[in-house]
Amino acid sequence: MTERKDPPYISFTDAASLLVRRGIVGSMTPRGLRYVADSRDSKNIPAGQRWPFGDGPGQEPYLVAGRTRMMRTDLLLDYLERFPPKGRGPDKGERTPRDPEE
Repeated sequence: MTERKDPPYISFTDAASLLVRRGIVGSMTPRGLRYVADSRDSKNIPAGQRWPFGDGPGQEPYLVAGRTRMMRTDLLLDYLERFPPKGRGPDKGERTPRDPEE
């Protein structure tokens, strides 16, 4: 069997499925990964834990390919292995409607 190598740069879409395949997260969507990026790009986050990509100090710029932002794969994996996302998890499906009389 041939060893599969990760590409040097990866999009949010491909990164979400790579994180699941690697077991870093149980589930992830591109939208969820973008949310992680946006929520960790705040000045309220300690400098060493901030999202590693962007235009700010200490961040590596995204590589733009058309309309797609690409990230260096090894930096992304290293960051998310050290600071894994903690979320509510995937949607569990149907919910019981709330009674408007309550």
